[in-house]
Amino acid sequence: MISEAVRAARTLPALLDALADSAPDREFLVYRNERWTYGAFRDEAARLAAGLAAHGIRRGDNVGLLMGNCAEWLLVMFAALSLGARVVAVNTWFRGHELRHVFAKVDIKLLVAADRYLGQDYAALLREAGAFREVPTVVILGEAPPGALPFAVLRREPGAFPGPEPDDVAQILFTSGTTAMPKGAQLTHRGIIENMRPIGERMRVRPEDRVWLAINLFWSFAAANALGVALTHGATVVLQHAFEPGEAMALIERERCSVFYGLPNMAHAMWEHPDRPSRDLSSLRTGLSIGTPGEMALVERLGVSRILQVYGLTEAYGNSAVCDYGDPREVRHATCGRPLPGQEFRLVDPGTGLDGEQGEIWLRGRNMPGYYNDPERDAEIFTADGWMKTGDLAAWDGSGRLLFRGRLKEMLKSGGINIAPREIEMFLQDQPGVAEAYVVGLPDTVKGEVPVAVVVAAPGASPDAEALRRACRAELAAYKTPRRIEIVERATLPVTATGKVRKLELANRLAQPS
Repeated sequence: MISEAVRAARTLPALLDALADSAPDREFLVYRNERWTYGAFRDEAARLAAGLAAHGIRRGDNVGLLMGNCAEWLLVMFAALSLGARVVAVNTWFRGHELRHVFAKVDIKLLVAADRYLGQDYAALLREAGAFREVPTVVILGEAPPGALPFAVLRREPGAFPGPEPDDVAQILFTSGTTAMPKGAQLTHRGIIENMRPIGERMRVRPEDRVWLAINLFWSFAAANALGVALTHGATVVLQHAFEPGEAMALIERERCSVFYGLPNMAHAMWEHPDRPSRDLSSLRTGLSIGTPGEMALVERLGVSRILQVYGLTEAYGNSAVCDYGDPREVRHATCGRPLPGQEFRLVDPGTGLDGEQGEIWLRGRNMPGYYNDPERDAEIFTADGWMKTGDLAAWDGSGRLLFRGRLKEMLKSGGINIAPREIEMFLQDQPGVAEAYVVGLPDTVKGEVPVAVVVAAPGASPDAEALRRACRAELAAYKTPRRIEIVERATLPVTATGKVRKLELANRLAQPS
């Protein structure tokens, strides 16, 4: 049972305190060979908070984190938040150019970083990026180089400190920066808690659930969403340092994980791994993922019988619409569900500015207060009356559920007619033998641009490209039929760190002479 104090908490430290007081011996975190109860985790975070305070961290200061998934990442986060400080989650994929941008954009007062991660020498990278000049205090987990402090200096006797207010910023999370330099989205304590509680309710998360988490903690899907769902429902987090499919399956089996927080490319890697037939993944029950119906079916094949589709973005606390555990399979795969409580939606026609049944998604109610130190970008996406323009296209399905249609900037115009690539992709993915499909526009001297598709075959299948084109011609408008379709291996697709296909790079490849 969840106590009233847990339900009433509106800051993350207060939520941890309520859980530690009501169920101190309940397991909160499993990481490698370490196991932390809620009580023990709270006590260790208090010791690190004293260490941060001894090094000058106060309410409103920014504490940076640059580490792979580990217990220390979460402990330092709660330590900083308990002082009223903000956590700046730095992407471990960033290199010198991006790190210099972060240090220039965000005034980090203390940075905690790993000495190495996945073969990358972070101590050397931070020196090259100017961290030892820009950041007053750098603490290294592992071997500390000259100019940095060892992690052990943060461990002090606990003290009493003024905590945060519900509307204080808790996390500054950087967006992917696919069209510009990364931007720091600010998420508040209240927003994280009040958005994640109903997400957990739609997933039917319970205190006895165990959440498998291999998504990098610097992303909102992990640091806000997965963590927030686990905390608001008193569940256990089983944390993987970095995703590796064989280790992931062994971890899920050993810890009997019941909640899947992952991406379709992770599910694909596990499905293709030689250890899969010998692994027992039957404990998996529910979870969240993002993708097409074919990709959601891929996740379900692993045994996640109630995988839920979502719509969201970092700027709106990760998710704004979520399916429900009780929704039929086809609804959970093809739609993003209904809006969450407290989140308003408008679908605005980009040409007329009028509301309709389809258009650009505008959100109001559960959005970030703004980007960190970026008023110009805030002015671009927020209206005077508080709506946030997402740049995403969607439609309503007739029963109040959201149908994602892609990015506004991905729209094609062929012969003067607008084409949504997502519509063609979803049609192709409904064809026999097709697991994934991606559509991009290529230049055409007559029509301006034409759609071209690549298809990934389902396991054991061999779809025929010309047969797929005939199916498109029979069922879709002629201008939506791809000029050509290529069957490719998933591993050959250009993808981001989260497994999303880089469509611009894909288009450039397809435009090359064969």
